[in-house]
Amino acid sequence: MSELKTISNPGGGIRSNLLANVSLLALLGLGASQAALAESSVEEDRPVVWIELGGQFERSTNANQLFAPPFLDKTPAAERAPLISAQTPSPFSIGGEGKIAIQPKGTDWIFSAGISYGRSSTSRHDNRQLPNPYEKRYLGTQIKYPPGNEVFGDGQAKHKESHAVLDFQVGKDVGLGLFGSRSKSVINIGVRFAQFATSSSITLNARPDYKFGAVYTAHKYSSYAHRSNGYRTVNTYRHTYSASLHTKRSAHGIGPSLSWDVSLPVAETDTNAALALDWGVNAAILFGRQRADVNHQTNGEYHAQVGRPLKYPQRHYITSTYARAPVNRVQSRSVTIPNLGGFAGVTFQQSIAKISVGYRADFFFGALDGGIDTAKKEAVGLYGPFAKVSIGLP
Repeated sequence: MSELKTISNPGGGIRSNLLANVSLLALLGLGASQAALAESSVEEDRPVVWIELGGQFERSTNANQLFAPPFLDKTPAAERAPLISAQTPSPFSIGGEGKIAIQPKGTDWIFSAGISYGRSSTSRHDNRQLPNPYEKRYLGTQIKYPPGNEVFGDGQAKHKESHAVLDFQVGKDVGLGLFGSRSKSVINIGVRFAQFATSSSITLNARPDYKFGAVYTAHKYSSYAHRSNGYRTVNTYRHTYSASLHTKRSAHGIGPSLSWDVSLPVAETDTNAALALDWGVNAAILFGRQRADVNHQTNGEYHAQVGRPLKYPQRHYITSTYARAPVNRVQSRSVTIPNLGGFAGVTFQQSIAKISVGYRADFFFGALDGGIDTAKKEAVGLYGPFAKVSIGLP
C-alpha cells in the first residue's frame, strides 16, 4: 500500500503575499509620482506675476453742509430752488485702477500693490425769474413793474473732487478646499493710504421782493371829459442780495488694513477656460490729517422811491446797503478714519488672461470736514460698477 503525501511549502504563501504587497506599493507610488508630476506641471505653468488694469464708474457721497445765507429763508420757494440745486456737486466720478500681484513658485504667499484713482468736475448755473405781473390801474388800463426789477433767484457753482487709494498687502491662500478643490480663499494684511480733496466756488444772487406802495389819484378837468387816473410810480421798494462761498477741503491718512478675497469656480472646460464667482470684504483704520479752508461773504441792498406822484421835486430815493462780516475759517487737525468695504463680481479666465466685472463699495467715515462756520465730520462713500483685465506672466 502506497501513500501519497503532499508536502506544502510553508514559505510560499508568505512570498506571495509579499510580492502582492510590493506590487500594490509600486502602483501607489507610481500614482503618487504621476500626481506629483501633474501638480508640478500645474505649478510650473502657473503665472508668477499678475498685472491688472481697469476702471470704475463710482457714485460718490460727499455731503457738504448747505450754504444758507440769511436771505435764503426770505426768498419765495420758486426762486429759492435754484439757490439750493446749484450747490449740489456731481454724484459720479470716473477713474482707473491698477494692481500687480506676485506669487513665487512653490509657495502660497502673494505680494501685491494696487492703486485706485477717481475724479469729478461739474459746473452748474440754475436760474428762476418770472416776468412781473401787470398791475391794473383806473379806466381798465395796465402798467407793469419797471424792467430789471423782477423777483429772481440765481445760483452758480463749480465743484471739483478727487480721491486716491493705495494698498500694499501680503496674502496667503488659507482656503484648504473650503469652497472646493479649485477655489481660493486669501487673507491679506498690509498698509492702506487714502487721500481726498474737494473744492467749490458758489455765487448766489436773489431779489426776494419788489412791491408797489399806495395808489395815488389825480383829477384832470377839460371841456370834453372828467378823467381820474391812478399812478404807481412812487412808494416802491425792493431788496437785492448776493453771497459767495469758496472752499477747499482735504484729508489724507495711512494705517493697517485687512481683507479677505474668495474666488469660487462654477464652470470649467477642457480648454483651460473657467468661470468663477468672486467676493470679498476689507477693513482699515487710517491715521492722518484733515484740513478745511472756508471763506464766505454776504451783501444786500435796499432801494425805495417815496413821495408825491406828480411832484417830481418831492420824490425821494432811499438806498441802503447791508454786509455781513466776511468769514475766513482755516482749520487743520489730526483725525482717525475708519474704513469698511466689499465687492462682488464674476471672472472669466482663459489660460493666462482674465476679465472681471462687478460692483464695489468703500466707505471712509468722518474723512472730510464738510462744515462752513464750524467743523463738521462728513463720510466719503465710493461705490459703483467696475471692470478690469488681468494678464499673467511666467
